[in-house]
Parts: sequence; structure tokens; C-alpha cells
Amino acid sequence: MDIGVKDISKVLFFYNINYDVVNHNFFINGFDEKTLEAKFVIKADLSNSQSFVVKFIRQNMNPHDVIEKQSRFSEHLRSRGILVPKRYKNNGVFCSTCSLNGLMFDVTVEDYVGEEIKFIDNNLVYKVGQLMARNHCIAEEDKLLINASTLFDAVGHNEVSGYNDLVRLKNEGLINQKIFNDINSVYEKKINRLKTLWGVLPKYATQGDYSLNNLTFIGNELGVFDFNNAGDETLIGDMILEGLLVAYEHDDLASDLADGDKLNLFRSFVNGYISQRPLSDKEKYAFNDIYAIAKGMWFSRILYNDDSLEKLLKNHEHEKAEVLLQKIYQDLICENFAV
Repeated sequence: MDIGVKDISKVLFFYNINYDVVNHNFFINGFDEKTLEAKFVIKADLSNSQSFVVKFIRQNMNPHDVIEKQSRFSEHLRSRGILVPKRYKNNGVFCSTCSLNGLMFDVTVEDYVGEEIKFIDNNLVYKVGQLMARNHCIAEEDKLLINASTLFDAVGHNEVSGYNDLVRLKNEGLINQKIFNDINSVYEKKINRLKTLWGVLPKYATQGDYSLNNLTFIGNELGVFDFNNAGDETLIGDMILEGLLVAYEHDDLASDLADGDKLNLFRSFVNGYISQRPLSDKEKYAFNDIYAIAKGMWFSRILYNDDSLEKLLKNHEHEKAEVLLQKIYQDLICENFAV
């Protein structure tokens, strides 16, 4: 399915933006011919030298009303001084609908705020932690909710957890039953302890995806864009899981850093966060369990890295796999991450 200048101009006209499109390029260009689901994210450069991001969404996981609430949340943060792209309204709403090639799409228009960040260091991740904390403070103070879930629930659906795959590897007979039982016993103890506490911890709207490709600098100010995964999340869980994502899942490190420095990157993120939003006693109590479960069951160490557990096992590197399983166990029993 093709999206062209005519289609982009049609949407911009809905939002009273009437300059010619002189150039456009796709950040995301996805269409499934079987399900007819689609996601097109396009940067449009206009004849007046302005640039906008135009989104065409047709996905069950991103319904119209949620996109509208995500847009309102983004605009609320902007009204409170957070650097996020301005969103535009059509007849009083941010999310409109339009027909393209016989299919209905949800569409939004926002300012283009600049290129994504290219590398990380301790100073940057400290600022990212500060920015997340400011977002969390605003959501908490103003009682902001989207009534949608995120990708990162430490005790629920969590896309950075490799626990289910660890169980699968055990069921395939690839993991020593004793070490699995040791790991699983600690995991279940800690996650059940968290579940008893989860309902009393602050839970509000969050941006939901603090990856570097959603962060930008304008001058000396750090900003965030792409609220496609925004939803309601327990704030302490959001902080830890996304802080680990920032620290551990970006290979574009500053020239003076190596993989062994990633734990210090996470510490810098946490320090930046608590400089703006000190943790409550209950959040401090939950911190070690969330961190231990997240770090221990981190998805890329179990599935995706070149030295991940699955690859080691399937390559019959059993000694290395045993060492990694012991590291996972040691991370799970961690009780002393100071905050």
C-alpha cells in the first residue's frame, strides 16, 4: 500500500496546514496484506520550511480513543514545560479518521522536533532519568491516566522479561532441573511479594518507551516524542525497567565506555531520577525486588545476545550456559541495590 504526497496533504489540510509538501520520508512504513493492519509514520517537509510528523494508524492494539488520550497526555506534559512535539487539532480532537484506498485510518499530526540521540554516556542517562522523573511528577500531581496498559509491567505483561522463555528452555530439557528450581524459587518468592504491594504503589500515565530513538536534544534541552506506547504504569516499575532498557540495550556508547560500564549507566539514570522525584518508603522497599527480577530475567541475556542462554544451549556450550545460569541466580538474590 502506497502513501504519497496527495495523502499527506489531505491530512494536513484537515489540520489547517495548507503549505505544499516538498519532501517526505518514512520513519515507519508497515502494512500487513493479510490483516490489513498498518502503521505509517512520515516526516513531511513543507514549502514554509516547517516539518511535521504525520501518522496513519490502523491497528487493533492502538484504538482510536487510546490514541486521542495519548495525545492529550502528551499535550498536558507540553503545557507543563516538558519538551514534547506540539500536536494539532482537527475539529477539537487530536486523532481524526480518514479513508485511504478504501480503508479507514486514525491520523495525527505533530511537530517534528529533531533527530534521535545517537550515543549515550553517564551525563546523558542522568538527564534521561531526570526527564522521566519530571514526567512522573506531573502525572502524579495532576492525576493523569490513559486507561491503557504499557509494554513494561514488572508483575504483568513485560516485554523485557525472559522468564517465559527460561521456562520454555527448561521444558525442552535444555536446563539442569536443580539450577532451574533454585532460580524459579527466588523468582516466585520475589514476584509474589511484589504483587502484594503493587496495588498501593503510585500508578499513573507514562510515556512508555524511553528508548534513545524517542529522545532528542534541542539546544541543551532534552525532549521525548512518540507516545504510541503511552499508558498507565506503576511509576517505580516504569523507572527501573525503562532505566535498564536505556542503559543495557543501546550499543552506541560514548567512546570512553564499554559494555562493562552499563551497570554504572543504570546507576546514573537512577540518580538522575531520584534527584527530581525521591522515592517513597514503599517504593524503596519494592526497588530491590523489581531490580532483581528485571536484571535476572532480562530478555536479551536469555534470548537475543550472541552469548544469550538460548544460543549457548543450542550451540552445546554447556559450561558457559551453567556460568550464565549462576549469574542469573546471583542477580535474582540481590538485596542491596542502594537508593
